[in-house]
Amino acid sequence: MKLLPKILLACLLTGQTVHAQTEFRIYDTIQVTHHNLHFDIRNFKDQTLYGKADISIRSKMDNLKYVPLLLRQMEIDSIWVNGSLLSGYQYNDTLLRIPLVSPLNEGDKSVVSIAYHGTPPAAEFGGFLFNDSLRMAYNMGASINDIPHSYGRGWFPAVDDFRSRSTFDLHFRVESGLKAIGNGLLKDTVSNGDGTTTWHWTVNQPIPEYLVNVAVGDYRKIEMSHRQVGRTLPIDIYVLPQEVENAREAYAIVPGILESMEKRFGEYAFDRVGYVSVNSPGGAMEHVGNISMPMNPQPTLDYQLYIIHELIHGWFGNKVTCATAGDMWLNEGITTFCQELVFQDLFSQQEAKNDSEGNLLFVLSSSLNYDGGYYPLQGMPQEHTYGIATYYKGAAVMHTLRYYLGDDLLIPALKDYIDTFAFRHVTTDEFKDFLSAHTGKNLDDFFNLWIKQPGFPAFEIDSIVSTQVNDGYKETIFLEQKLCHANEYGHNVRVPITLFDETGKESTEIEVTATGEKPSFMTQTPFKPAYWVVNRNNDVALASFTRQLSINNPGQYSLPGYNLELECKQVKDPVNVYLQHYWVTPDAMQTKSDILLSDTHYWRIAGHIPASCSLSGTFTIDKKYLDSELLKDGPEEVLVMYRPTPSDNWQEHSAGSLEQGYFIVADNLKPGEYCLAVRVLNRN
Repeated sequence: MKLLPKILLACLLTGQTVHAQTEFRIYDTIQVTHHNLHFDIRNFKDQTLYGKADISIRSKMDNLKYVPLLLRQMEIDSIWVNGSLLSGYQYNDTLLRIPLVSPLNEGDKSVVSIAYHGTPPAAEFGGFLFNDSLRMAYNMGASINDIPHSYGRGWFPAVDDFRSRSTFDLHFRVESGLKAIGNGLLKDTVSNGDGTTTWHWTVNQPIPEYLVNVAVGDYRKIEMSHRQVGRTLPIDIYVLPQEVENAREAYAIVPGILESMEKRFGEYAFDRVGYVSVNSPGGAMEHVGNISMPMNPQPTLDYQLYIIHELIHGWFGNKVTCATAGDMWLNEGITTFCQELVFQDLFSQQEAKNDSEGNLLFVLSSSLNYDGGYYPLQGMPQEHTYGIATYYKGAAVMHTLRYYLGDDLLIPALKDYIDTFAFRHVTTDEFKDFLSAHTGKNLDDFFNLWIKQPGFPAFEIDSIVSTQVNDGYKETIFLEQKLCHANEYGHNVRVPITLFDETGKESTEIEVTATGEKPSFMTQTPFKPAYWVVNRNNDVALASFTRQLSINNPGQYSLPGYNLELECKQVKDPVNVYLQHYWVTPDAMQTKSDILLSDTHYWRIAGHIPASCSLSGTFTIDKKYLDSELLKDGPEEVLVMYRPTPSDNWQEHSAGSLEQGYFIVADNLKPGEYCLAVRVLNRN
């Protein structure tokens, strides 16, 4: 699933609605082995769905006296068990309890059949929807604001547990002028002789209920194919008549996505690749073989990112599924990470870098306003299952793991993970243990730091002491580890550092392994370091982001996500500087003062800025999130503080009135650190 940010924010702000509470997990009681589902999807005006479900089950316990299933807000017409009509059952608009004449013991099989009808309940994102004006009906199999998030129960009786998998036969009766596109392979279409047609689709691989779907509409089919070992894989794109021309161009990348993924992770495992346009304003959904996509396809990177993301789920999410909502990063985080791999092949290395860096920058700059805080990837609270951290911290952490292990270890390990757990579910601990065993690397410290606790670490060089030796300089590097909403300092954290000479033309790359708050290290360079940058390429998921600026001409340099824009007023020779935004508390004032520093973030500029280069900066004040605590008493002015090095005390650099707007212009920027502050006389 990939959501538009504005839809994600709206969903998260509405909070969760727990619609299904039971004293047990249905998954622990029964195993559904096959669904044979029949639907009549013709009543667009009243938005009424008619369904009949024949569900094959196997008992997981002895003395099972009733079959529990979930079904949301439907009218039950009839129920049969093994073909015999029942006269009684229990149903509270969500939990359906079907009594058995003879109790089942573990391993016993039965078939329950339920006929029902009703108007499917609305969901913020998810559920079954009718659109009479478009003559379209479709479902989205996951619901953000319902627990459990699996939302098969929105249109058929379901277990709705990520661990539950079965095969499916899907029968859709629709007006003969419309098409009903389902999962899997089209087995048959039958004209009923009354102006309706029944479309029969079959899913041969066991899949979770949230990945089942249908889309009914006036569709046109674009056909492609992809050659695999022993078969030709069909690729079907169903779009509206007016979308065909753009869709041909937009979806032309699909065979390339398959090639990129298959060379790393093995062949696509399902019977068909399919996409279908639906009237969903909020995003896309990875239904197996029938991915639901927003209407109006365009051959743009924004739209094609949906195409890429959802197809990657064919490996991570659909073939191997997270065991619980608290493990959702295994679906969404790894899939978002894999985008950079596909970008390498389809576009360029630079586009791949832009994608991976964008993931880190987005989670650092947006966690407060989208998620309302920072959360661990393992055991994610269900109200934030589909939040920023799951997707973008998950991707940034996987990119860090790529840096730690390298492609030669990580990619084969992920391929074997996919093969080993094919058509099964996995917990975070199982994923960690598998990677550790496969790579021979102990990943406990890695997972403890980035997966099992919230937030991020950050590293700053407090100082470097250089001593000249015969063949260069020997340095002692004093490092400081800081925390962004994390609970504990990281252990054995691999930190890349770049040391530069005074001109910036000569540099040395080193890597240190840091543990605790204030580690120190020895190294040697052919020159005396004049300045340095931690994590220059953003390879490690730290609570800081680095961007290199090459300033060749006067002008403005926009830095999205930084809350800072630079302007060069004059420059003689090209200047390279590194701008870093740290999302951690800056060091305190060294002397007693009436100045209160921000406790959430600061900036650092590194590089050689000659006198011939004049830089100014516009610092944006985030009154709603990052800087809200600083501004809570409504100060008359906001200060920009500066210090050349971490050893120096903070000093006033610039000031601005809030009446002038939520930004401050600071002239004559030099290398060093900058943070926002206010002057206060009395504050609790």
